[in-house]
Amino acid sequence: MLFNSYVFVLLFLPLCIIGYFSLNHFGKYSAGQFFLLVMSLWFYGYYNISYLFVILTSMLINYGVYLLILKFAGRRTLGKGILFSGIVLNLGILIYFKYMDFFISNINAVFKTELDFLKIALPLGISFFTFQQISFITDAYRGEVAKYHFLHYACFVSFFPQLIAGPIVTYDELIPQFLDREKKKVNADNLAAGIYLFAMGLAKKVLLADVFGDVVTYGFTTLEQLNSVTALLVMLSYTFQIYFDFSGYCDMAMGIGRMLNIDLPLNFNSPYKALTITEFWDRWHMTLTRFFTKYIYIPLGGNKKGKVRTYANILIVFLLSGLWHGASWNFVFWGLCHGIFMVLTRLFSDFFKKLHPALNWLMTFSFVNIMWVFFRAETFSQATTLEVLY
Repeated sequence: MLFNSYVFVLLFLPLCIIGYFSLNHFGKYSAGQFFLLVMSLWFYGYYNISYLFVILTSMLINYGVYLLILKFAGRRTLGKGILFSGIVLNLGILIYFKYMDFFISNINAVFKTELDFLKIALPLGISFFTFQQISFITDAYRGEVAKYHFLHYACFVSFFPQLIAGPIVTYDELIPQFLDREKKKVNADNLAAGIYLFAMGLAKKVLLADVFGDVVTYGFTTLEQLNSVTALLVMLSYTFQIYFDFSGYCDMAMGIGRMLNIDLPLNFNSPYKALTITEFWDRWHMTLTRFFTKYIYIPLGGNKKGKVRTYANILIVFLLSGLWHGASWNFVFWGLCHGIFMVLTRLFSDFFKKLHPALNWLMTFSFVNIMWVFFRAETFSQATTLEVLY
């Protein structure tokens, strides 16, 4: 279900708010939480009911892993094995649904085989709820998570405002709010602020992102007719389309959460103001950056094992970030280039510090703009064609 659809705005959202607070008003707190879970699952399975099997199976597996980790908390080696198995299961599910056809296509290309594609329907938001659950079981292994009921865990994973495109929340940001009875009462200020945020996000999506999107679609389907000026306009249009699309989604997600008295973490903070690529990633998809930093970059050694290891860790993180965004070499290339630019800004930090802020901004924005072409293009050749035209 889309936030900007009539069924969501006119039926689903009012029904969800009214039903949730009505049950809580009469002291039916567990029923209210269960109602929120059912609504979230309806939201997720609206277009394809088979998606529900995937997310429910994933939640049951991870909750089971979590209980085993708690049960054997005093046995470090066994706990580590359980955590490792849980991560492998999560990544296995993600790889099967998102990357199998990508792997098959590369095997066919390299070994000249003709393996059939699986043509598996990609469940919406699988990357998000998979990472969210990996963070949960990892934090449980570290002894940071108390014992929670499955109902609250399921709501944490499936909470519909952040289910499809983030933010990637951690257990301590969401579950305690579900347990707080003060948040189960209607709050007029939160309701008003939430409606305002949702309306702003909806306007960004419908009035700005979708309009820029029409230009982008036309440009990418008529590349042979473009010249340097129109190619530049197409590039900039996608730069602003993805900006307003993601910004609008983040606003709507936070707005819906606020209506339900749930505060979601900030995930977008004017990234095109960034003067460096490091600052850009501190502002764009902030919770994804946080996830990769906490669960991959730091465990790899972070910046504690010398410069060479630090640069290698950065490249690994950005390669994985590119692949996480999609099963395509375009995404891998996009991630690798961001990683290389990040390494260069560290290597030549003194040089960049001496530059005028306006020049730093121009370099950062230009780089991000050019890289978005590879992010949007369906093939590498399509991206390079647009770059050459420009």
